[in-house]
Amino acid sequence: MKILTVACQKGGVGKSTLAINVAAAFSLMEAFANPQDPGKILLIDMDKQHHSSKTLAGGVFGGGGGDSGNELVTLSQCLTGRTPLPMSAIAQESRLPENNENNTLHYLPSEFQGMEEAEHFLNSDTTGQFRLSDLIQTLESTYKYVVIDTPPDLSIMTANALVAATHVVVPIDLQAFSMDALLQTIAKIDEVRGHPRFNPDLQHVGIVLTKCNLRHKEEREWFDLVVKDYGDLVLSPIAFRGDVHSAQSQGKDIFSYKPPRDPEAIASSNLATKEYAKVAEEIKTRIDNN
Repeated sequence: MKILTVACQKGGVGKSTLAINVAAAFSLMEAFANPQDPGKILLIDMDKQHHSSKTLAGGVFGGGGGDSGNELVTLSQCLTGRTPLPMSAIAQESRLPENNENNTLHYLPSEFQGMEEAEHFLNSDTTGQFRLSDLIQTLESTYKYVVIDTPPDLSIMTANALVAATHVVVPIDLQAFSMDALLQTIAKIDEVRGHPRFNPDLQHVGIVLTKCNLRHKEEREWFDLVVKDYGDLVLSPIAFRGDVHSAQSQGKDIFSYKPPRDPEAIASSNLATKEYAKVAEEIKTRIDNN
């Protein structure tokens, strides 16, 4: 089982969007590569805003209502130990991507209040940063890939995701403040990798530059600087495109919003689908080979 954490200290860099679309792309790749027995993919949303799990649920837990009143066991109850159920037992099938009839993409239900309580609980526990790592072991026989979305900070939730992961990718946009966030995030990754009890085997897959406009002089300069400093860690850039935001507003991954005519293709002629498919393929190749 490969576990990919998507982490960045800064908000607004497209972290949840990347998590959603990479998970959807993995699902399609598996469906096309192994149509008889595709590997299952799980998205775990450690961000209390729960945008990625909400999208995969088609709203909130498959409906359009608020967080209150649902009776599903959620991720927060697993993190706080309020349920005896393993994480695999509470996972739900996603309706996305729409052009994959195998329903191999699953998610863990999450909601704001519960995750806020779980964050306080983990902060008060001396071994709180290991909670997700302990729970995730029950998924080994069920999922081939797990994608973990994280909050826009380096809090206990992000620490849990890094300790539990086999691999990590860092999305970042090409803005001045984002460079500080990139340095802080990589420092956190190095801290987790450098501690023998945390996760010395964690592999840094790469940096995804999101919302790029490389025709803009300042962004091109930042792009060149990142490539100079990090070399092969820099994956293919993703441009700022309105279709990505339109897909989000409709609660879809980009491949469902702009599906291809070829039923066995991942990307359509739409540029956003091509860019996310390319990045997902690069990430998957690095994960599979490392």
